Amino acid sequence: MTSRTSTAESTAVAGEQRRIRIGSVWATFGPLLSLIILSLLIWSQESVFMTSGNWTNIARQAALMAILGVGMTFVILTGGIDLSVGSILALSAVSGALLIDRHGWGMEAVLVTLGVGMLCGLINGLIITIGRIPPFIVTLGTMQIFRGVASEITAGEPISFLTASVPNFNIFGTRNLGPFPAPVIIAFCTFVVGFLILRYTRLGLYVFAIGGNETATRFSGVQINRYKLAVYTFMGLCCGVAAVMLSSRLNSAKADFATGEELNAIAAVVIGGTSLFGGEGTLVGTMIGALLMAVIRNGLTLMHISAFYQQIVIGAVIILAVLVDQLRRRKS
Repeated sequence: MTSRTSTAESTAVAGEQRRIRIGSVWATFGPLLSLIILSLLIWSQESVFMTSGNWTNIARQAALMAILGVGMTFVILTGGIDLSVGSILALSAVSGALLIDRHGWGMEAVLVTLGVGMLCGLINGLIITIGRIPPFIVTLGTMQIFRGVASEITAGEPISFLTASVPNFNIFGTRNLGPFPAPVIIAFCTFVVGFLILRYTRLGLYVFAIGGNETATRFSGVQINRYKLAVYTFMGLCCGVAAVMLSSRLNSAKADFATGEELNAIAAVVIGGTSLFGGEGTLVGTMIGALLMAVIRNGLTLMHISAFYQQIVIGAVIILAVLVDQLRRRKS
């Protein structure tokens, strides 16, 4: 091999490594930079935007997306998707609310809410792994099933005034711990648990491996189905946590709770830099993505822009995030 050829190859490798580094940096800091720029633009138009009270409202709005986004990050990192998130949340919420309303259960009802969410996630995982059916199809079907079950057990009626039976139930939704609202604390705790799992456990390692190359991971002797079951069960647990928080905040539960929240969760994950193709992403990015979506909605509301236009803007941001991910993957 000539020295000229060797030099050319070294230059090519260095260029490739540089593109990969640039892509990784963009995936990590791109959403944060977008959040900062957008916040400054809105602040320039609406001075009230930067007040502590408004940012508290933004954090409350982002909490639900953040909790669901943690679980959805795990799912998407494996190359999967979960469209039943909103329905799992609704079924979990009404299950716990019925026990509060009819039997006056407190913490027991919270545990049931979490358990129902985990059970629904486990069902999704079992059908996906044993039936070998694409997650999109499975969760599209269970989205209807879980929502139908929630409507059946409540007869389509809302379950209201939960604090009349359990006065302290509002601790999960409307109270503060010091200066921090309870939903924000719950979202932060969910993030910490998810971060520790992804960073320091075997499950976290294999989540990235499965999304990066499922076939190679299987040939390495990894029990793929076991870890997929764990991922979808964890997604269900996140839905249960969100159900407790939302029903506490609204002091009620109903079968049409969280309709469309699965799309918001997916959007937060994608905007946060996680690849829809799996194997690449961070929970920090998901948190920023949830905040970014909340900031967009809050800013457009302050500027008296119609909710219909807000949907258009959110949709355009999602498409742009996926396009950026596609371009970055092509370069790397």
